[in-house]
Amino acid sequence: MVDYRVYKPDKGWVIREILKIAGICTFIGILFFKNVFFVLFLLPLGCFVWKRDKLYERDRRKDILAGEFKDMIVALSGNLSAGYSLEKAFYITGSDLKKTGTEYRFILGELREILGGIELNKRVEDLLLDFAERSDIDDIKDFARLVLTAKIYGGNIVMVIKQTAGNMTDKATVENEIKTIMASKYLEGRIMVAMPFVIVLYMNITNTEYMNILYQTAPGRIIMLTSLLIILFAWILINKIMRIEV
Repeated sequence: MVDYRVYKPDKGWVIREILKIAGICTFIGILFFKNVFFVLFLLPLGCFVWKRDKLYERDRRKDILAGEFKDMIVALSGNLSAGYSLEKAFYITGSDLKKTGTEYRFILGELREILGGIELNKRVEDLLLDFAERSDIDDIKDFARLVLTAKIYGGNIVMVIKQTAGNMTDKATVENEIKTIMASKYLEGRIMVAMPFVIVLYMNITNTEYMNILYQTAPGRIIMLTSLLIILFAWILINKIMRIEV
């Protein structure tokens, strides 16, 4: 069973990330200090990039799962409205999702886990609670708790799931609108961070003698180091600002 709370990279991702970090550190070391040995001092930056990219992959995977779960809830709601029991509705829903032709990366595997548990006479609410804990997604946690409550107190599961499907659809609409707005702002932020590197590169190409004083003297190196730290701080700040949860 997949634990969506952590991202465990495969060998391909590790190799790509190492090459990416090595390229970034080498480029910055040469551009700002004209000394490959300064790459060693940029290793903390590499660690930050590694951690940030792992968090990005974890969040991206959770976003995919959340979208797939919404589709599953909509299909499940329709099957329950047709008169199937909750357990039978999960079977039908899995078949319906396969017939759509859409590549569901995670939810079909989770449905197989739920259906396998049902065949072993496990309670569906316990299976959903386990899935909710591993997913660490609020919508799935709320759904699992609602099903558990309905099972214990005899609530109307059909209405509960139908209302959950409607709420998730509305929330997905709001999230898409926010992401659309923030995408342009995030691009602007990345351009602002990239511009100092472009300017330094341009000055090195067009006026090498003018820039040499920044690489060959102690005050010049201090200025370049300070400038680099300010740029990195701005980059970290932009990443924090852009992490908006709905």
